[in-house]
Amino acid sequence: MSTKPGYTGKILRVNLDTANLTTVPTEIYADRFLGGRGIAAKVHWDEVPPGVTAFDSKNRLVFMTGPICGIPGFAGGRWQICAKSPVHNRFSYANLGGAWGIQLKYAGYDGLIVHGKAHELVYLLIDDERVELRDAKDLTGMGAIVTRERLKEMCDEDYRVVAIGPAGENMVSFATLLADSDASGSAGMGAVMGSKNLKAIAVRGHMKVKLADQERLRLLRKKVRELNPISLPWPTMLPQEGLKKAACLGCTGCNRQTYTSAQGRSGKYMCQSNIFYESRALKYYGEVTEVPFQVTKLCDDYGLDTRALAGIITWLSACKRENILTEKETGLPLSKIGSLEYMERLLYQISFKKGFGQILAGGTHRAVEKVKRDSGKLISDYMTKHGDRYVYGPRLYITTGLFNAVEPRQPIQHLHEIADLIRHWLLCEKGKPGSYVSSDVVRGIAKKFWGGELAADFSTYEGKALAATKIQDRQYAKESLILCDFAWPLNHSPITPDHVGDPTLESQICSAVTGLEIDEDGLNKLGERVFNLQRAVLVREGHKGRKYDSIEEFEFTVGLKEDVFNADCLVPGRNGRPISRKGMVVDKIKFEKMKDEFYAIRGWDIASGLQKSTKLAELGLGDVAQELARLGLAV
Repeated sequence: MSTKPGYTGKILRVNLDTANLTTVPTEIYADRFLGGRGIAAKVHWDEVPPGVTAFDSKNRLVFMTGPICGIPGFAGGRWQICAKSPVHNRFSYANLGGAWGIQLKYAGYDGLIVHGKAHELVYLLIDDERVELRDAKDLTGMGAIVTRERLKEMCDEDYRVVAIGPAGENMVSFATLLADSDASGSAGMGAVMGSKNLKAIAVRGHMKVKLADQERLRLLRKKVRELNPISLPWPTMLPQEGLKKAACLGCTGCNRQTYTSAQGRSGKYMCQSNIFYESRALKYYGEVTEVPFQVTKLCDDYGLDTRALAGIITWLSACKRENILTEKETGLPLSKIGSLEYMERLLYQISFKKGFGQILAGGTHRAVEKVKRDSGKLISDYMTKHGDRYVYGPRLYITTGLFNAVEPRQPIQHLHEIADLIRHWLLCEKGKPGSYVSSDVVRGIAKKFWGGELAADFSTYEGKALAATKIQDRQYAKESLILCDFAWPLNHSPITPDHVGDPTLESQICSAVTGLEIDEDGLNKLGERVFNLQRAVLVREGHKGRKYDSIEEFEFTVGLKEDVFNADCLVPGRNGRPISRKGMVVDKIKFEKMKDEFYAIRGWDIASGLQKSTKLAELGLGDVAQELARLGLAV
């Protein structure tokens, strides 16, 4: 079995129907798809027929690392989970940090493919080459955090554990998985794991992965450390003395943080999950409390996605206000939204599908279908078509509309490449000491990373289609390597003369790790291949091209009020001059023209939005082209 540099050489396959444990060589996938999302999408294409549903035993739950995983200094401790999602019965994905993926690789496996369904609840133990399925009946109904700690007590403290809570066991459509360091994965992957009667996976390993060029990596590590920009802290109302930076294993450090409560409980507290209940709790209690932190940990333990919950809470509040739902009907203290009591009741009902929780367990949009009574009219511009809390939309950034149109979920990695840069620009515009991302820097980044300076002018739709393709290709390559979203791309730096970063670093690191000499264009071409493979998977599963490449109708009809981290909706306009897009909508005609340009750049059919067989063949996806053509889904 091949052990190319950067890889262990094998992927573990677990058939829960038969308890059969086998391995397959990584090399059958790695040359074309590298790792991470690339290999996971290929496994899905090969093994999951389009008619299979998310909870079918034939669905594959794929855990993948990448060649950069486990190599310190590059923020490469990431891992990917992919499967057909219960949100829409199409392929989707989640990206996690912490140390679980690194331990899987150290155990000797580049990835793990799980299929079938165990007869009773089980957990998987991986201890280097020793792999066992064990009875987990005693863990039934247990929270993900509690399960993680219980397995460490039963097995050993140095195992890394990914687990589901009761929401996953009961197949709530937006159930999450939770690993060490409170690394969480969304898109309903916890529900897929629960549908297979798989409670948890505990892993530890001691393997050393061979690297192609250690000296080159040492120099690249030094360069990345020197160039690395300062991370922006997550805004929170909670006391700063309770916050502490908590980088993932092998990382150089970022804005990832934990909070320690007055009672001594610690846990991850960052990003969307740290702000989704803060303002509501402040309004209810009239002062800052630790309730938002307690709620976040409850969500982690039950295994529920806070993005979906944010939409549910907003909808329930509106339904109470309009007298569509009552406390008696729901069994929820709707008058106490913002309290800990309210969230305890809501999370319990949803996770165990008790009472009104059975209706909410499918997400807000499905709840609307069951409640009716014009409750759908109460969903305005705060929720995506997949039921998530809406962020970084095209009324503000224009380009992000293309991302949202073609992806199976909010592609937060794509959105961050634009939105995080503008956060830095805002600080510079406001004169914050040490800030250096001026309008000139943003234009320089757009020219070097996004295809042209027009991509940084958010007063026009010009240049946005090219920027979208550039960002997508880079992000798909990144998701295959696999590198952290918070650290990459390194598009700006405090020490370069023009403060513009280096888009060639990822390809240099890839070459030094794997020995595969690849430049920036070559790595982006690989990203394009993976993106087109995912597109083919989605099309085969029902996303039929242009008419499905849509964004929410409110984007065209409801003026932008504010955006997370950017209340004034300020962005660079013509010549870098700040403009506000507050009150703006997406121009439907211009958006459709932007799609025309996007399809043309992609080499797809403009009229239908379907892929061309010739383009797929050019990308090394001739087998995919043949299958799509047979189904009438390629031009």
